Amino acid sequence: MASGRKRNFDIDGALEKATLVFWQKGFVGASMTDLTESMGINKPSLYSTFGNKEQLFVTATEHYLAKYAAPHVEMLQQQNLSIKQRLLNYLLSVIEMHCDVSLPKGCFVSLCAAESASHDMPQSAMDAILTIQGSHQKLLTDFFKEEKAQGNLEKSFDVEANVNYILSFIHGSAVLARSGKTLDELTQSVHVAVKVW
Repeated sequence: MASGRKRNFDIDGALEKATLVFWQKGFVGASMTDLTESMGINKPSLYSTFGNKEQLFVTATEHYLAKYAAPHVEMLQQQNLSIKQRLLNYLLSVIEMHCDVSLPKGCFVSLCAAESASHDMPQSAMDAILTIQGSHQKLLTDFFKEEKAQGNLEKSFDVEANVNYILSFIHGSAVLARSGKTLDELTQSVHVAVKVW
C-alpha cells in the first residue's frame, strides 16, 4: 500500500468495500467508478493510497484471504474431532460464506480464477489468485498427509485425488451459490459429499 500524508478516510473500511466489489464483479468487471464510489473516495485518493487498480486488487485479495478464507481452516484443526467431522465442519463453514446474504454470493477466488483464464487480468493480479489457489491446495495436501501419517487414513488413501475432490466441490458450490442455490440446498450437498467421501 502506498505511503504518504495522513488520509482523511478509513483506509481499512475502503479496502473492505473494494474487496466486496471485486468479489461481486471480478477484476475485469469492476470499473474504477465502481471502486471509488463504493470506497467513498476519488481516483487521486485511490491511486495515492492503494496504487493502481491492479495493486488494489492484489491488496484486496490478501484482505479476502485473511478475513474470509483463513477462518475455515480452523475447522480442520479441531483435533478432538474425527477427520470426517472436521472435513464436514470445514465444508459447512465454506458454504455458509458462499451463501451469506451480507456478502457477494460465491467465492472471490473461484470467480477471479475463472476470470483469469481469459488472460484479461494483469500478471500480478493473476499471480495473486494463483498463489491463493496453490496455498489452498497445499493446505489440504498437508492436512491429508498428516492424517495419513498419524494412521487416521488408510495407506492406500490417494491424497492428490481427494484434494482435487474437495477443491472441485468448493468451487462448484461457489458457482451454485452465485446462481441462486440456497444454504439449505448446499448444506444437503455437503452432507452427501462427505458421506460419499
